[in-house]
Amino acid sequence: FFFPAGSGEPRAITGATDFGGLSISDDGTLVAQNQSAVNPVRIGLLNPRNGAFTRLENFNDDVLDQVDVGTYESVTYPGYNDVDIQMWVHYPPGFDPGKQYPLMLLIHGGPHGAISDNFHYRWNAQTFASWGYVTAWPNFHGSSGFGQDFVDSINPDWITRPYADVIAAADYLASQDYIDPERMVAAGGSYGGYLSSIILGKEHPFNALVIHAAVYDFYAQMSGDFAVNMQRFGPYWENPGLYQEQSPHYYAANFDTPSLVIHGQNDLRVPVGQGFELYRTLQTLGVESRLVYYPDENHWVLQRANSLNWYGEVKNWVERFASPGPQ
Repeated sequence: FFFPAGSGEPRAITGATDFGGLSISDDGTLVAQNQSAVNPVRIGLLNPRNGAFTRLENFNDDVLDQVDVGTYESVTYPGYNDVDIQMWVHYPPGFDPGKQYPLMLLIHGGPHGAISDNFHYRWNAQTFASWGYVTAWPNFHGSSGFGQDFVDSINPDWITRPYADVIAAADYLASQDYIDPERMVAAGGSYGGYLSSIILGKEHPFNALVIHAAVYDFYAQMSGDFAVNMQRFGPYWENPGLYQEQSPHYYAANFDTPSLVIHGQNDLRVPVGQGFELYRTLQTLGVESRLVYYPDENHWVLQRANSLNWYGEVKNWVERFASPGPQ
């Protein structure tokens, strides 16, 4: 965007795809990173007048020339209270709308963040789609980029609106001819892991869940995340009812969905005990579950070998409960 120093309205410079990492030289040359859901970061010159982008490198072209990527689009569907919710839908390579595909619904973290048209390296929707799944990212209530009221609408109730938006996304997609409603899974990390833990204890249409770095017990999380819990929910001794409503562990009696639980030892955002407690609960209840523990990772899985392992674990899990590919 161009923001006039004096009067006047801001003006958009670029349109589709994401631009970031801006760097301006002394002579006014503007260099930027550009990426999309099907293109990793590219470096180039950005014309600040018309948004034209000229690449300065070709780092990944040889690799991408050998990859058959899918397609994607932005859709809008009615979420909580019929409010419009924006969602990215990714289709597998060679997608045939005349056939039915399984759904992998992704739940982003934050919650105050958003999935935009970018190449997510840790949760890459095109990678998931390449396994043979229609993959979708809804920007549910609480996501940024849709106005401050939309962001604040989930404070301090983290459940009602986002949960309704996610279930509505699943319902919307299940109504499409190209989705097999009997082959649906969901996966989330951080806040998305928290909401996946909530979904675990509520009604939902998913055959299995992937729950990464999830807040499971609000009482324990108060000491682990002072920047969020105290400011949003207050201390539990002053708000016991709110903690009971918002903490996933209070819904454990309803857990019956196979779940892959993932956590890193060095996670200082959501301490690893949260993942252990969730997994132990599932095991105690006799719910089919698997724990993947990374002793050398934090809130994210960053090391290359671990990342490959992570994608392999997720792939093996979802394929067990929602067979990939068209039928």
